[in-house]
Amino acid sequence: MPRDRVEALEEELSGLEAAMASLQLAYEARAAELQRLRTLRARLETCRLPGPASLTWASVCRSLGWPVEPSAHAAVKRNDPVLHTLLHGCVFDPYCTLDRVSYAA
Repeated sequence: MPRDRVEALEEELSGLEAAMASLQLAYEARAAELQRLRTLRARLETCRLPGPASLTWASVCRSLGWPVEPSAHAAVKRNDPVLHTLLHGCVFDPYCTLDRVSYAA
């Protein structure tokens, strides 16, 4: 077997190994995020809210009997800060304009 072929294969395998390590890190990060979201969704299901596809701050307030005006988002935060954080964590934009923080992991 020619020496240059061996070196070429070793170099190719080294590149593939580096790519696999990078993919492994990306896979682990996505898998951890998926697990976090599944856990949050399971907790959210206990709140008896509309389905995530039709969920809005206003629909949350209506479901729980809270006032929608002047700000449904603020009403959720005021009435149930834990639910507010949970919704930011798995349904709505992670960044909260009220708190000026991100609830993303």
